Amino acid sequence: MPRKEMDTMPPGPFGSPGPLTSGTKRSTYVIPLLAGVLLAVVAVLFCASPPRRQLESQLFDAFFLLRGPRPAPADLVIVAIDEPSIKELGLAWPWPRRVHAELLRRLSRAGAGLVMLDVVFAEPSPPEDDQALEDAIRDNGRVILASTLDRVEDPAFSRLMLVEPLPRFRNATLDTGLAMLTPDPDGTIRSFVTRLSGQPTLPSAALAHLQTGPTSIPQGGLVNHLGPPRTIRTISYTQVLDDAHPLPPHILQGKIVLVGRSLAAQPDLAGQADSFRTPFSHDTGLNTSGVELHATILSSLLSGRTGTLAPRWSEVVAAFLLLPCAALLLARMRPLAGFLTSAAMAAGVVGFSYVLFAAFLVWFPALFLSVGVLAAEGFLLLDGYMRTSRERRRIRLAFSRYVSPAVVDMLLARPELLEPGGEEVEATVLFSDLAGFTSFSELMAPGELMTVLSEYFTPMTAIIKENSGTLDKFIGDAIMAFWGAPLRDNLHAPHACRAALGMERALKDLRDQWEAQGVPGLYARIGIHSGKVVAGNVGSREQVNYTCLGDTVNLASRLESVNKLYGTGILVSGETRTLLGSEFILRPVDAIRVKGRAKPVEIFELVGLSEPQPQWAVIYEKGLQAYRTQDFGRAQILFAQVLEQKTKDGPSTVMLDRCRSFALTPPGPEWDAVHVMESK
Repeated sequence: MPRKEMDTMPPGPFGSPGPLTSGTKRSTYVIPLLAGVLLAVVAVLFCASPPRRQLESQLFDAFFLLRGPRPAPADLVIVAIDEPSIKELGLAWPWPRRVHAELLRRLSRAGAGLVMLDVVFAEPSPPEDDQALEDAIRDNGRVILASTLDRVEDPAFSRLMLVEPLPRFRNATLDTGLAMLTPDPDGTIRSFVTRLSGQPTLPSAALAHLQTGPTSIPQGGLVNHLGPPRTIRTISYTQVLDDAHPLPPHILQGKIVLVGRSLAAQPDLAGQADSFRTPFSHDTGLNTSGVELHATILSSLLSGRTGTLAPRWSEVVAAFLLLPCAALLLARMRPLAGFLTSAAMAAGVVGFSYVLFAAFLVWFPALFLSVGVLAAEGFLLLDGYMRTSRERRRIRLAFSRYVSPAVVDMLLARPELLEPGGEEVEATVLFSDLAGFTSFSELMAPGELMTVLSEYFTPMTAIIKENSGTLDKFIGDAIMAFWGAPLRDNLHAPHACRAALGMERALKDLRDQWEAQGVPGLYARIGIHSGKVVAGNVGSREQVNYTCLGDTVNLASRLESVNKLYGTGILVSGETRTLLGSEFILRPVDAIRVKGRAKPVEIFELVGLSEPQPQWAVIYEKGLQAYRTQDFGRAQILFAQVLEQKTKDGPSTVMLDRCRSFALTPPGPEWDAVHVMESK
């Protein structure tokens, strides 16, 4: 039955019951039509707003995930400056230019068709290195170098400066191009341009030398993302330099080779991030390197498969055709039928947009039309229910960040804490990190790695909160948490140590589970220190993060790293030890002086809860006393006894080696038995 026959009276405006008049029948068509036109006007105006662009961008990203990865281009290869290369070369960044020169020579001998270096050589380096690179570029003859734009800000003006390679390199190279990308406001790369401030980008510079015949380069378009990071064939920088295991000839011969940073575990090299979010980041959580994005854009330009955005006029026409017609149709339907029809129409609009995208790489923003259709039905339903029941319901949508209940309660009670600032409190800070995670991550696919991290972070977070802690942040595979803020806690140190032991037990259970699945075992290193911190909101007025700062935080982080030296799992400082009493078993390990801190720190290994003190721990403490009195002979005997009872005991092994060294070369009377840490 049509919606106008639902009641004994004909429908009034927007399909709701109204008085029986001669104009009622006309209003059945006129009012919905006017409503549809009004919605079309609102939709068109909304098209230019940032919220609409942000929402449509999410749909755009979802279309990429729905379409899935595409085959990698066969003619492109990325030579990645990645973690394995950094580790194997053992050189600080920026690498000496003789290294890049050797790479270019290897690529030339391998028959690479074109080489794009996504590294800016704007400053001089040692002359012999610069000469080697210049010669290699000139000898190769098919090298394109990167340039960039720097913004110069001054109270009186603002301008862009072109930062190009040194003239000697510019004269030797085939061409230069801007190694710059144009992310959207949310940091995701969805579109590209081929020229910025009148300068060609790297892909367009390469295209100009790869095309035959008249050159026709589009001004820009939508990036046709091929898949998650490393979809395009990627080899490590040092694989090209490896004489012991040379690459097969077909890998590089005749290929377009792009050289640049591509870091998986830590997308930041020397403080210069060169990785970006893409639509596939929603699925993997991983960013894509800038050099791979340049390769993706170049592949699209070469194949002629660049994405295009539907013209604005098509959105306006679609809005003024679809929404008034949809309102007229829905006004004559029962509520359930109207709802189902509007949902089908909205889905049809999105489906049509997806077909255009998947088949022709044309992006027609469909979300505003779909929402407009649903809004038309919603408006009709709302008006109908208002007229029949005369009741108005208010719906409140609450949005909140995922923080601990204690923080939420405190912010509700004291909203002024939302302003940036903090206060000094006594707290205990915990840092936890997974040993060998970088090497571990290289052995796993991105999806598997994210699953492992999720399985790890979930119980760790629960344990911290169960022990009254505040989870501060995740830093890669690391965890930072603290106790004593935002709510005061006189037992902050015991709570932190209980959490550390709980995390250790939970990781053991996970390790058993992972090893049963063939996943290599992971071990955590935990550092705990107590002292004064400044806890509060840090950030801007628009976005803040509740955290704590101070030397206490820095030292807790250092103690986590000190575990590497002593082969321990949980180290606590002497300051924390004084707050624990006899509830926990702690073994004194050593006294150290960390880099940048003059005062020595007593460190203790957290062994467990109130159990009998292990005999090996008693012997170790005696050995440590002998060591500190320079009785190195007796100390060696005692540390050796510990290793008999507890094989592979890290601290005993370290101290035994130290005693042997000091027995041969005594440290002298001024020695304070404090071990100086040479690195952070």
